[in-house]
Amino acid sequence: MTMRQLLLSLGVLTASIAPAFAQTTAPIKIGMNCTYDGGSSEMGISVRAALRIAVKEINDVGGVGGRKIELIERDDKAKPDVGVAVAEDLVNKEKVVATIGYCNSGVAAKAIEVYQKAKVPLIIPVATGTAITKKYASEPENYIFRVAMPDEKQVAFILHDLVEKRGLSKIAVFADDTGYGEGGLKDVERLLQANHNAKPVFVSRFKQGTPDLSAQLKDARAAGANAVFVYALGPDMATVSKSRAAIGWNVQQTGPWTVAFRNHIDVAGAAADGAVMPQTFIQDGVMNERSTSLVLQYVKQNNVKNIPCVMCAAQAYDSMFILLNAMFQAQDLTGPQIREALENLQQRVTGVVGIYNKPFTKEDHEALDGSILVLGQVKNGLVQYAYAGDAKRSILASRTKAQPKRAIVPVAATK
Repeated sequence: MTMRQLLLSLGVLTASIAPAFAQTTAPIKIGMNCTYDGGSSEMGISVRAALRIAVKEINDVGGVGGRKIELIERDDKAKPDVGVAVAEDLVNKEKVVATIGYCNSGVAAKAIEVYQKAKVPLIIPVATGTAITKKYASEPENYIFRVAMPDEKQVAFILHDLVEKRGLSKIAVFADDTGYGEGGLKDVERLLQANHNAKPVFVSRFKQGTPDLSAQLKDARAAGANAVFVYALGPDMATVSKSRAAIGWNVQQTGPWTVAFRNHIDVAGAAADGAVMPQTFIQDGVMNERSTSLVLQYVKQNNVKNIPCVMCAAQAYDSMFILLNAMFQAQDLTGPQIREALENLQQRVTGVVGIYNKPFTKEDHEALDGSILVLGQVKNGLVQYAYAGDAKRSILASRTKAQPKRAIVPVAATK
C-alpha cells in the first residue's frame, strides 16, 4: 500500500500534491511522554506501545510527504515538576512539532503552560482532569487538545446510571490524595448536586498506596451508602475492591475508566467482579478492521492477552492519526499552522474509538463527547458490556456531538 492509498483509506488525504514541508527529508519529531513505573505505569505502557504501532504504520508507507516520523519518548515519572522539565526538553531542545502525552492530570495541569507559551500543540490521550483543556480556552489561541473523556462527562454518565436507572442515590465517595482524586471528587459532588439534588452520604480521602481501607468502608456502610464511587488509579481501586470483599459488603462499586485497568482487575481478582465504569472502547466488544488490527498487533508485540489500559492505547493511536491528518492539511509544520489545522480538519479520520468528523473547533478542544460512552462491567476478569443493548447500540447507533458537523461515530457502526 502506498502512502497515498493509506491516507485515502483513513480519510486523511484527497489532494495529489505533496505538502510544502516535504522539501526536506529530515524526520519530523513528535514528542510523547507518560510514566512507565508505579501506579500509572499501565497507562504509559499502553500509550507508548500504541504510538509505536501507529508511527511504524505511517513510516512503513513513506512517512509524511516522504519524511519519517521520529517519536521522542520521555518518562515524566508521574511527578509534576518532572512533567514540566519533560515539556521544556521536548519543546526547547528536541524542537518537536507537537506532543502526544500526559497520563496524570496533576502532571498535565502543571506542564501545559510550557506548550501554550511555546505555541506547540499538545494532544492529551489519557489525562482526564476536567479543567485541563479549559485553562486557555479564553485565549486567542489555545494549544491544548484532548482525545480522552473528561472526568465531568464520565461522572455525569455514571451518576445518571446509578441514580436514574438503578435508584442508588446514597453514594459514598473514596478519592485518593492526588490532583486526580481531588478533581474527581469535586466533579462528583458538583454533578450529584446539580443533576440529582443530592450529596454524598460519606466522603473519604486517602493516601495513594494505603494498604487497607476496611475501616473507612465500614464507616461508609454505617452511613447508609448503597453505592461506592472510587476516584483512584488501578492499584488503589484494587485495595477498595479487596477491602470491600473482606468486610463482606456486597455494594455496587463504580468509578471512572480506571475501574477497567488491568492493575485493578488482575490484583483484585474476584473482588473486582461487578464493578462498573464508563468506556469509550471495549477490547472484548464489537470491533472493526482498525481496532482489530491495533489489538492484534499490541498483544503480539507485547506478549500479553489483554492490553493493560485499552482505552489509553486506543485514544493514543487515534491521536496520532488525527495529528497526521492535521500535518497534511497544515501549510507548514509550525505550531500555529498545526493548531489551526486541528481546529479545522477537513477530512474525517477513521480511528479505533470512532470515526472523527471535525473533532475540534476553535472553541472546543475535546475530541470525545459523553454520548459515545457505554457502561462496562467487570465479569470473570474481563470488561464486558453491562447492558446487552449497548453492544447492539455500538453497531447500529450514530452518536453525534451537539455542534453541527462534529461527530464521532463508533467504528463498529461501519461494519
